[in-house]
Amino acid sequence: MKRLGFALACVALARSAAADPLPPPFASPEPAPGDGDDSPHEHDAAPATVEIHHDRPDADTASRLTLGRRELELRPRARPADLVEAVPGLFAVQHAGGGKANQYFLRGFDADHGTDVAFLVDGVPVNLPSHAHGQGFADLHFLIPELVVGLDATKGTFDARHGDFATAGTVELHLAERFEESLAQASVGQYGVRRALVVASPDLGDAWRAVVAAEGFRDDGPFANAERLERYNVFARATRDVGDAGKVSMTWMSYGSTWNGSGQLPARAVCGDGEAGNPAPATYGQSCIDRFGHVDPSEGGATQRHQVSLAYDAHSERADLHALVYALQHRFTLYSNFTFNADDPARGDEIEQVDDRTVLGGDFRVRRHWHWGDAKLTSTLGAQVRSDAIDGALWHDRLRQRLEARNAAHVGESSLAAYAEGDARLTRFVRLVAGVRAQRMDVSVDDRLGSGGGVHGASKVLPKASLVVSPVAWLDLFASAGRGFHSNDARAAVLATAAAPLLTAATSYEAGVRAAPVSGLTASAAAFRIDLDSELVWSGDTGTTSAVGATRREGVELDVRYRLASWLFADADATFTRARYRENAGNGEAVALAPTRTLSAGVGARPTVGAFTPFGAVRVKSIGERPAVEDGSLTAQGFTVVDANVGVRWKDVEGALDVQNVLDARWREVQFASDTRLPYEPAAVRGITFSPGWPRTVTARATFYFR
Repeated sequence: MKRLGFALACVALARSAAADPLPPPFASPEPAPGDGDDSPHEHDAAPATVEIHHDRPDADTASRLTLGRRELELRPRARPADLVEAVPGLFAVQHAGGGKANQYFLRGFDADHGTDVAFLVDGVPVNLPSHAHGQGFADLHFLIPELVVGLDATKGTFDARHGDFATAGTVELHLAERFEESLAQASVGQYGVRRALVVASPDLGDAWRAVVAAEGFRDDGPFANAERLERYNVFARATRDVGDAGKVSMTWMSYGSTWNGSGQLPARAVCGDGEAGNPAPATYGQSCIDRFGHVDPSEGGATQRHQVSLAYDAHSERADLHALVYALQHRFTLYSNFTFNADDPARGDEIEQVDDRTVLGGDFRVRRHWHWGDAKLTSTLGAQVRSDAIDGALWHDRLRQRLEARNAAHVGESSLAAYAEGDARLTRFVRLVAGVRAQRMDVSVDDRLGSGGGVHGASKVLPKASLVVSPVAWLDLFASAGRGFHSNDARAAVLATAAAPLLTAATSYEAGVRAAPVSGLTASAAAFRIDLDSELVWSGDTGTTSAVGATRREGVELDVRYRLASWLFADADATFTRARYRENAGNGEAVALAPTRTLSAGVGARPTVGAFTPFGAVRVKSIGERPAVEDGSLTAQGFTVVDANVGVRWKDVEGALDVQNVLDARWREVQFASDTRLPYEPAAVRGITFSPGWPRTVTARATFYFR
């Protein structure tokens, strides 16, 4: 609570600072890099024209990316994960039911559900530390995709503003303050897909802007054990201008879902798959499992997230100011069976993971500008505070009925950070960005099963620097280095016999080039290295992660983006990465499940032809095969999937088709190496388990716009 008081004091300071003379009139910033022409036309739902952009207007690394509403509209975005996949090299896949967080891949990291990729929505962090199902759990399903009008992405550990989990990268999504049009939409598709959406932007007067939205979604999926996913989202935002140069915004978001899961299937037992070296079911006189079948039909879960935030912003030619306070409540229950009958042959190995938490936090920063001739300096000072009160538990279950408690604890986790950064444009050709972040984290653990508890704290000072040289107007050369971190589970840091470090440092290096030789075309290339002091490894037996040895990732990213016109956009990117343990512990040096090659590409169009606005997009994403264990004896298969959408708008009516997996590829969306035992097997077997990707799925949607 002391840290919450600090955050509120920051808001008071923000208001005091805003009382300084700010020269009118308020001027909206120029479009951010990559945003292109973002002006509305008669068929587009446009965000508010009054907007304050807090981030630096120029890229300070070759891999930094800013996308605006126009480009996002030219991409299929049937799910929140489609939005984050706009970041080159970032993949988001789904398993064990559509209600849990995605699994993320970026820069050679299998980041599980968010351990090494930080997500924020208008400055509010999404990742949840010390979560029952995985460190940094980042569930984006509380987002309604149509409300997202901007995206900022950074790779590596070079931005002083970003803290926990921002090792491979950070993605921040920006939501609309206003739409010129309201809409009502209905979608119907294969496998029980149903969706209803209403977005309204009422006129509250010149000084006010508002958006309210509600979404209902359900599907059964192609699974023999119907997924029965039901998801509900509610959103409300009101923004009021304060004078000519500021605004206050209040946002409320609520989300809930329930679902069944089919879990990961052992490849050796799946019809048409099989696994070399492991006995097939016929060996024991058993039938194989259908690809969309299951072993334990009781897997699944339920989750809720309720969030409220209040933000104040002010802007002038000399300074920008931002203050944010937020509160959220998260509830999560997940039933999983990763090993089937390996630990308990009679009753099975199902586990129930429970996470119930309240989060309070704040973020304050002020940015000022100085000019000396051709030289310019922008300085940023900021502070962030966050407190999590967590009740977590792990139960041994049978058919969702509790048998005994494996662990139960109350965790208090607080984070306090201060940072400073200077962005100096020394000449027309040279720019230097240098910053430092001071991070403190404290945890307390009360073991409810009588094993005691304790407290622990850790601090780190994290320097960062980037150099940008622009020999000609269309060419930028970049070199960056910086330190960052991800936290580890508080229970592992306090209660474990071999305690994990509370903060694990990551050191990143990047060198790259960005060129824009002709209007609308941007090409970039970056070479990177990330040294992580301790890797987190998934344990299927307990449904937890553990900290092991230090790793190194080295790779190259290539990205080309071409806006041929305001209505036509194409892009392609590829990443090649090598991930290794820095010391071989005797079982191989490969980092299990680390992606070695990713590729994504697509084209989108939305022209206006008389009274009609046809639109369409095609996207392909591909990930190469990768080692599933350290010695490379098991391999996770790669996949290539093509998605598309097509439609047309006439006046206030729009119809469209979304097609997922156009080529009907047979693919494994998520894969693990696990020791599993089926009910008829005499002992546990080491092999690949996987969740199948959806077959071709067609969904039709109709939208009616109104004012």
